Amino acid sequence: MPIKEYKFNDLNKFWQFISPDGELVKEMGRVAHPIFRGQGKISWSLTPSALRKSVVDQYQRPQSIYSQTDHVMSFEYELLVAYLHHCDELGLAIPNDSREFRQKAEFFTFAAQFASNANEWPTEDFYSLLASAQHHGVPTRLLDWTRLSFIAAYFAGVQALEGTDSCGRLNEDIVVWGIDANKAHLLRHETPNSITEIHHVKLPGITSKNLAMQKGCFLLVKWLTGQSRGLNFDMGPSIDTMLDASTTVTLYKVILSHDQASNLIFKCNDFGISAATLFPSHDGAGKAAKEFKLAKRHSGRL
Repeated sequence: MPIKEYKFNDLNKFWQFISPDGELVKEMGRVAHPIFRGQGKISWSLTPSALRKSVVDQYQRPQSIYSQTDHVMSFEYELLVAYLHHCDELGLAIPNDSREFRQKAEFFTFAAQFASNANEWPTEDFYSLLASAQHHGVPTRLLDWTRLSFIAAYFAGVQALEGTDSCGRLNEDIVVWGIDANKAHLLRHETPNSITEIHHVKLPGITSKNLAMQKGCFLLVKWLTGQSRGLNFDMGPSIDTMLDASTTVTLYKVILSHDQASNLIFKCNDFGISAATLFPSHDGAGKAAKEFKLAKRHSGRL
């Protein structure tokens, strides 16, 4: 179904519309499992960090020609193993760790499983490591969502403020996406070159404190066909492209005027939502102090 858009210039009307007892959730239906994602620019697609061309270009080797399998092995795998190594060096626990998992994460075991058929990547036994890495800044194929719309709104507001132009101006409106996860799960999308499927990934809060505090979950695009050795690397369809082409699932796009970004941060703070609560650490406290100052600057309160 075509993406359903709602545009708001009034923050209070926007806040009420996306609230747990607001019209957005009611429109999804009583048996829906609503999840949300906030983004600081309306032009951004729903694409996970590891499959964004800008991220791939930043990390790939100069003059290298990436096939899909090469990309998996040299980009995603190397980042995950480096994350695993540094956690070990610092004595940090890896979620769902075991001797069997460590064997699966060894290079030759990994290569034997995925080199000939990259469509299988990632398998469920890697989800916890991917989620932990994702919540600590490592690009992965997981796309962050949350069960609480106000948390999604916070991320939209912060990303907008952090992405101002060189003159400190906000040029794009912000957006909170919403979808019924039950309907999105296992939704299939076909192109001439591939068949992909959306998976709704839920993991226990012990996976990451950030995940727990952010009421987090993920959407993952899995390839059923189209990823194999020798094929040129294909970023694949974005999740909004897949859903826009669906005849059974509605993707909601709730837009807020960019001039309300600062007030949105203040509103979230009034409801106890800030970096300090969503990133429960000294780093989160420092981030909260900076983002509130940034919001004050853009609102003219300084």
